[in-house]
Amino acid sequence: MSKIEIFLQNLNPREKFLFISFICLCALFLAFKIHDHFLEDIFQKALVEHNYLAFNEAKIENSHLKEIETKLTKQIKTEEEKLKYYKEKLHLFSYDKDFFNKKINNLS
Repeated sequence: MSKIEIFLQNLNPREKFLFISFICLCALFLAFKIHDHFLEDIFQKALVEHNYLAFNEAKIENSHLKEIETKLTKQIKTEEEKLKYYKEKLHLFSYDKDFFNKKINNLS
């Protein structure tokens, strides 16, 4: 017989019950401890994955906003060039208008 069997045979029924209860409580404690670490790992992985997804979404949004910014910058430049062109034409037209008015007055 092994030492554990001899030890258990020498115990009275009350001591056997207490010993078995102690072993069950230790097993239950270990099960909860393992389960707690298991759940913690799962939630930690889920949290990391969620943060990674949020980070990727932020990167995509940032690149999209940069594209919009470059498009708007180009559009502003073209509008400024158009404005400059129209100002030049307006100035030429006002000059030409006076010139034509003088010519018409001279002809009459």
